[in-house]
Amino acid sequence: MKGFEKPDGSAVGKAGEEIPLFGRIVSLADVFDALSSRRTYKEAWDEEEVLVAIEEGAGTQFDPELVEILLSRLDIIRSVQARYADVE
Repeated sequence: MKGFEKPDGSAVGKAGEEIPLFGRIVSLADVFDALSSRRTYKEAWDEEEVLVAIEEGAGTQFDPELVEILLSRLDIIRSVQARYADVE
């Protein structure tokens, strides 16, 4: 089984645009959701902590262009989170 792909190629040897766009988007969305959502085993992180972690991962763990897009669309992301806050 392969590890997770990262834009800098440190996980499986693929880098940048060699990683399918869908995979790059899902990776970023998954981490954002995991950190910002309450789970049975942890509390949600504060939004500022989530954003710092994601910004720090831009270029290594996440596609920096996608990080910029996520940050520019936070109002939309917040509204989706609020809409589905009770769904577990």
